[in-house]
Amino acid sequence: MTGDRGGEIIPAGIAPSKITSTQNTFARVHRGTSFILAIDTLIIVIFLSSLFDAYLVGLGAPQLAQVIIIVPAIVGGLVWTGYRRQKGWAYWPAAVIISLAALFFALLTLYDAYLFIQGNMGSLLMAILLGWATFGSIRRVRFHFHPGYKAAFFGEGEDDSMDLELEEGEMFAACSSCLAVLAIRPNMLSSDDRCPHCNNKLVSENTAAKYREEE
Repeated sequence: MTGDRGGEIIPAGIAPSKITSTQNTFARVHRGTSFILAIDTLIIVIFLSSLFDAYLVGLGAPQLAQVIIIVPAIVGGLVWTGYRRQKGWAYWPAAVIISLAALFFALLTLYDAYLFIQGNMGSLLMAILLGWATFGSIRRVRFHFHPGYKAAFFGEGEDDSMDLELEEGEMFAACSSCLAVLAIRPNMLSSDDRCPHCNNKLVSENTAAKYREEE
């Protein structure tokens, strides 16, 4: 096997070559979410700039648009900086910005899908790309409602779900993609099993194949 296997939930008996802590997993997810937030913020600022420009040009004050757009640009920049540095006040504003971007992408996806139905074949590619962007943004928003991600962001203790009782043969493990704490049966995991929160695979094909070989 190649690559860092430490962040994955793996069948019992297959030790990863490099163990990754929950905090390291959070750091990876947080970096990805911060990057998405930066892109979504930029897109929203550009969109608002276009709206202001079109509206104020009609009123005969095009230069005013350049002044007004500075406000959302500064606010967006502050939210991104605060979120990247794990400032508590930026947690939900960041989620709101990503949600707005997801809504914007979804509307554009529907519009391009409509154009495709009308016979514009080039709109199909845009609909697919924007649909992917919509799904990615919604997924990042969902992270903010998960207690494990929130606790790690604010530097709090372990998730309360760890107090739940396990059935015989079960153990707790964290999804490497969204930090969801799951009760699993390690010897029954397969490459088809997915996290109920983010829908990503819990075990890769390589890990599952390695486990079958060792059986």
